[in-house]
Amino acid sequence: MERRQLTAESMPLFQEGIGLLLSRWSVLQLAVENEWGGRDSRRRKAELLLSDVFSLEGMQYYQHQPE
Repeated sequence: MERRQLTAESMPLFQEGIGLLLSRWSVLQLAVENEWGGRDSRRRKAELLLSDVFSLEGMQYYQHQPE
């Protein structure tokens, strides 16, 4: 597969897509709503997403293109 790097223009779209995907993850939503991570679950969720999901520097991405 061809290695492609996310551009500055595509990063906001990627982040929006991940955000939409995670917002539909029912177990994650239940955990945040019921503060399973503690009182600051909402803030912690945002921090974890930013640090874990969007700290992609140095990772390789592959775009799947059907042949």
